[in-house]
Amino acid sequence: MKALAVTSILGAFAIFSSTAAVLAEDANTRVAAMPYSECLSIIAEAAQEIGEAPVQTVNNDNETSVRINADDGFVTVSCSRAGKMVLTKSPVPEAAGMTAAR
Repeated sequence: MKALAVTSILGAFAIFSSTAAVLAEDANTRVAAMPYSECLSIIAEAAQEIGEAPVQTVNNDNETSVRINADDGFVTVSCSRAGKMVLTKSPVPEAAGMTAAR
């Protein structure tokens, strides 16, 4: 069972490395300048913390993007070889009867 909620996952990502520069943010999205390898490490750490593998949505020469499921929604993490990390929090729309299950 997933012990972390989406807000907990975002909280873990809020501790960007000291070399990361936050480029933009709003209520549901965070964008930071970050080396590709460091971004991938954050995905791996989050997956280990949750105890399950993230769902890969994109994996090509330029970008890796995954969805990390939680009990109350999910977080999409995109790592770009151009040195950008994008985190997007998406709550589960309860009115639609959806769940965060894969």
